[in-house]
Amino acid sequence: MGEPYSDRRYDQKDFDASSSDLFSESSSRERDHTPAEYSGSEEADSRRYMHGRAPSHPTDKGGRRDALGILLRLAEALEMDEGGAGVAEAGGALDSYYADDHYGDEKMRQYDPDLLNSFDSNPKRHLNYAARYSRSESLVDEEDAMLSYEALPWNSDLEGGHDPFWESEDAPAPGVIGTGENGEIKRFKRQTRMNWTGAITMLVYFGVLCFYLYIRVSKTMDLGQYLWYGIIVLVVEIMGASTTLLYGVNLILHPVYQPLPKDESGKPMVTLAYHVRVLVPCYKESLEILARTCSAALDAVLPEGCTRTVYLCDDGGDVTKRKWVQSKAAEKGCSIFYVSGRKRAPGEMNGKSANLNNCLKMIYPGDRAVPPNEMVAIFDADQVANKDFYLKTLPLFDAGDDVGMVLSPQAFYNLNQRADIFNHSNIHFWEYAQHGYDAIGFISCTGTNFLIRANAFKQAGWSPEYTLTEDYMLGMVLKQQKWHCRYVEEYLAVGEAPEQVRNCFQQRSRWCKGHFQIVLSRHHSPLMIRGLSPFMRIMYCSGVWSYVVGAITTPLFIIIPLLTIWAGIFPIVISWWAALALTIYYIAQSMVLNYSKKWWHPEALWFANISNMILWFTYVKGAFRALTGKFGAGITFKTTIKGAGKLLDSVLGDLWMPLLCFILSAVSLGVGIQKLVNGASVVTTLTISVVWIIYSMIPPYLLIHYTWIGRGTTLQFMCRVAFVLSFVTSICAMLLLWAVYPKDYDFGSATKAGLDFYEAQMVGTLPTNLSNDASYRGNAFVYEGTTAQLGFTDLSGGWCTGNEVGCAKMTQPTAMVTAFLAWSLLAFPTGYSKSDNTAEAEQAVRWGAEYLLKLFRPTVGSTYAGGATIIYQVGNWSLESQYWGTYEPLTAATMPRPAYNISTAVGASDLAGSMAAAFAASALVFQHSDPTFATQLTTAATDLYGTATAPLASYTAGFSYTCTSVFAKSLVGAASNVSTANLCVTPQDYDGGSALVAYNSTSFYDDLLWGSAWLYLLTGEATYMTDVNTYYYAHLANEAIMDAKLITDWDNLFWASNVLLANITGDSASSGSFHQATQAFLKQWVCGSGGVVKYTNKGRAFNPSAPTLGDSLNTAFISAVYANIQSTQISSAIAFKLTCFSRSQVRYVLGDAGRSLVSGWGHKPPTHVQVCSITGVVSTY
Repeated sequence: MGEPYSDRRYDQKDFDASSSDLFSESSSRERDHTPAEYSGSEEADSRRYMHGRAPSHPTDKGGRRDALGILLRLAEALEMDEGGAGVAEAGGALDSYYADDHYGDEKMRQYDPDLLNSFDSNPKRHLNYAARYSRSESLVDEEDAMLSYEALPWNSDLEGGHDPFWESEDAPAPGVIGTGENGEIKRFKRQTRMNWTGAITMLVYFGVLCFYLYIRVSKTMDLGQYLWYGIIVLVVEIMGASTTLLYGVNLILHPVYQPLPKDESGKPMVTLAYHVRVLVPCYKESLEILARTCSAALDAVLPEGCTRTVYLCDDGGDVTKRKWVQSKAAEKGCSIFYVSGRKRAPGEMNGKSANLNNCLKMIYPGDRAVPPNEMVAIFDADQVANKDFYLKTLPLFDAGDDVGMVLSPQAFYNLNQRADIFNHSNIHFWEYAQHGYDAIGFISCTGTNFLIRANAFKQAGWSPEYTLTEDYMLGMVLKQQKWHCRYVEEYLAVGEAPEQVRNCFQQRSRWCKGHFQIVLSRHHSPLMIRGLSPFMRIMYCSGVWSYVVGAITTPLFIIIPLLTIWAGIFPIVISWWAALALTIYYIAQSMVLNYSKKWWHPEALWFANISNMILWFTYVKGAFRALTGKFGAGITFKTTIKGAGKLLDSVLGDLWMPLLCFILSAVSLGVGIQKLVNGASVVTTLTISVVWIIYSMIPPYLLIHYTWIGRGTTLQFMCRVAFVLSFVTSICAMLLLWAVYPKDYDFGSATKAGLDFYEAQMVGTLPTNLSNDASYRGNAFVYEGTTAQLGFTDLSGGWCTGNEVGCAKMTQPTAMVTAFLAWSLLAFPTGYSKSDNTAEAEQAVRWGAEYLLKLFRPTVGSTYAGGATIIYQVGNWSLESQYWGTYEPLTAATMPRPAYNISTAVGASDLAGSMAAAFAASALVFQHSDPTFATQLTTAATDLYGTATAPLASYTAGFSYTCTSVFAKSLVGAASNVSTANLCVTPQDYDGGSALVAYNSTSFYDDLLWGSAWLYLLTGEATYMTDVNTYYYAHLANEAIMDAKLITDWDNLFWASNVLLANITGDSASSGSFHQATQAFLKQWVCGSGGVVKYTNKGRAFNPSAPTLGDSLNTAFISAVYANIQSTQISSAIAFKLTCFSRSQVRYVLGDAGRSLVSGWGHKPPTHVQVCSITGVVSTY
């Protein structure tokens, strides 16, 4: 979550409600006189919309321990002992991630369970109050319970009892009301940033999905008479994949939160004197629940100058509740009202909405707008607000007059987080889906714990009464009317989740029917109404689509293994291609569905899947009811009963289908095992089906355990077992245990084979001394050296970058490879010498360095005072990626090779820093064997590095430069004849040709750190070490999020820089940080600790964030370099472990995997060198 929401200074200092002493009598006495910010005087802004009041007297605080709350907790603890779903476990601690101490530093802030233990805890408000209702001005007895108790209009407490402007014909219609000068409207500007991890995960998933579907269609559908069965399964798989894609949309962007303005005491401020109308709808809920909710709404702290009024909207006409409200107001002087007595319409669809609207129409009568400082807050009867609820929500409306709603997530005090089989916590929604919704501007109202601007609410027609899911519809109407929504990623209220099975099923059935109701409606469907973009129409249909998919995929998932065991038919043809496709698709889909920001979230996300598998038949019934009930006509609203009024109905009506599935699966499991023991003919698919059945039995078993065995410790234990078992059964079909015997390898010849890989990637006029393994290569793209481009006369040479860009030459990867090759020569000269590979390695370094020298020149004149122009790419990606063939025959006519440039004057810190490092490292290699070349490289390194920091920026931030662009024209200072200046790319060459979409640099401080470290090693000048310290801490402050992924490649050089600096500084006082960081990094790779690095069954370490073999070998290389450093800070034990790790990874490549992965070398090697990535010291095959 963003920075403004994680600042707890204000809350901890003045409003810490996390300890029970806040509610004790002694604490109350100590706080009788509060700081000045709690008091104020009535103020009225000269503008009509800024009427608002603050308390006019010094506040005092009285309170008492809530004995009823304590007894309730005791009862819940006793229920736990009897196998119930109580909240307390050992020592009375909540078994929830919200309350665990070790989650205290997480961004999603924990809720405050002590709010449930106090009715009255905040200072009294000295606001004049009188009990107001239609027939009397005094308290009445129980026999008067049927009276109509009404709320007064919003302006009733103004001087004179009204505001002429807002009651006149000049008052605008409900909508966005400007609060700026002369009524100007301040528009909200949503800010986002790319979530590269999520975006890459989704890109990978989409690519794998395409491959998977291709394999499924072309390789697995030869089913003969059962082709129909295979088609059904494939269609359902596609449906399931569509929901994964819709969910994955939320992982692509992060919303950017701006810090909340605060006063000198640290209290958030607002620009308007907001008046919050808090509505708490109720029906049959107990007073003990409502008292907590209303008291918390009254006690929560408001920003300075803001006021509130609380309305208990009682549809049950409960005299006890009415008298409690009246006594509460009389005792505390709070602005709280009791509203009741409305007449229900025949066939009422949504009682909650009708109840709310009854009160809202009293407060805001007529059809004209009201002042924009009027806000409405909705709390369900059980939702207890945190002390800082208003402080964290109200200021967000200041971002724009068109901000219509502010949402916050829901938490539940009675929830056992480790046994949440109904997924009440809904982590994937609150912390992932809503997070993404906030970024894309999708409004997904959730019915409670939200604030809404009164004008937005009024324009939307108040709370929709024509659907069961009024919150879903309200969000869509607000989006249709161009209002914006903000999301506070903090748990600012805590409520009570339904516990009884009947209630859980009833709640989810209502949600399902409500979604179908709206989507199938002729007048309200997102497919039909105006004002929504196509993308938003899809998003608003995604909810009902998920119900459709859940209602179809889950029963099919259960049926498939049963058919295999009983009938011997399987929906796909098993083959090598099928196994490959299924394996990588499972991994890719798991990456999306288990994408987590916190280490414990996969378990919470797993509960979402368990819940869907439990509730699938409820979705079937809900969809059937909506479809057969004339698109929702006749469906009525039923509240989810909580507290003392929990339903005790029989649950068999909900459980008969899960029970049937469990029994059928158990019987089928026994039959399948018996067939396996007796050697059935369908052994492969039968084995898979037996494992499959075990997985599918987990959800119904957990439901049975929850219903009849217990909801406490035993259920939590079984959920943990089931969680592990789910993943074990998911991958066990892909596991094969077999012994791996150590082999001897010729590391010298393997090194030569790796160097031959680089010769195979060379282009230009090739050296005459190529090895025999690359003798088939010839000169290619020599015309790059004869055609002037962008002021550069010769761009020939270098290596093909490979991967998806084909033979396009990307500068930054080339610079990284050149530096790493040079580093390997400097770190292991003896090994190269003994294996007779020094000359070939030096030739590779020279080839890369000479090419890089051609790629930069002064932007203006003959000096670098105006920056350097750098070529960051040669070759058209669009053309290169479509060409599969040899490069030697190509000409300028058949394969144009345009160049793409950037100037450090506009920001290219990463590119210049990486190139400077390559020059400096190469200069060290040749300082003795070729001093002239070394001097040339040193000059290039210092010149280019000197231009890298003015300004500090990434070169990919603005790469779309064509000859018609303003930037290109500014380079020559004229608006015409730009193309002849060779400073830009013509549109026809540029269009689709830049590969920066695939090679987008995500950081630059690490590149500057990398460059300054190498320059210090080369020159010994202290200024470069000063730069090292500067960029080291700048990287940690601005780019450290990528470090946790433990990646080492051309875009992530922080860890490599630490190893280099540990080597440079040795045992000096400044070396400690570098050694500590390096050892922490390598420990996670070697030991697999931290959960980032994984190991395959055959011993390859890999990083799921960058799972290529090249990344593993880059890490193995710097591990070997670090183990070879002579330093007292590296123990012999650490050096030994790191050396073993590096050798194990290299051995994996050389043959421990079962075959060699080096082209042309070893056992069953690749026989052809493909144009592939060059970002590893050893071939990336």
